[in-house]
Amino acid sequence: MNATVRASLIAVAAIATACWAVPALLVGAVPPDAGMFTIMALLYALLPITAVALGLLAAGSARTLFWLPAALGAAFALLFPLTVEGSQDVAFYGIFYTAIGYVAMGLHVSMAKRCRPPR
Repeated sequence: MNATVRASLIAVAAIATACWAVPALLVGAVPPDAGMFTIMALLYALLPITAVALGLLAAGSARTLFWLPAALGAAFALLFPLTVEGSQDVAFYGIFYTAIGYVAMGLHVSMAKRCRPPR
């Protein structure tokens, strides 16, 4: 298995976990009085960290893995409202997670070019 396929499988697993499995677990396991805190932690901590991680993973092979940050945004927009019923307005966060991922990818690529030793 080459590195691109391995990175794609890791990314798909991370996206499915962050956008579907964790919210489904939170809906079933967290008591109602702590639900707001856990959803805010998911929206403002876990998913942006996942977007940055996927952007850095995609930067390693930007020509073939350019779709990873967009996949996180699309998966969040589609899967999160299905898991947490009635929160379709939150799906717009997917656009921001996509932007965060592409910014992380661009910064990593530009810093790698800048810090490369001269030939």
